[in-house]
Amino acid sequence: MASLDNGMSMMDVPTFWQYIVKGAILLLAVWMDSATKRRS
Repeated sequence: MASLDNGMSMMDVPTFWQYIVKGAILLLAVWMDSATKRRS
């Protein structure tokens, strides 16, 4: 998450969009984790 934050800051992405992107990635990670655990 920190490197993602640094990269978006370097690219001058507005703070609002940084929160949106980080939230979306976090939701995707949780969804993928739960999807793989259901298959096991």
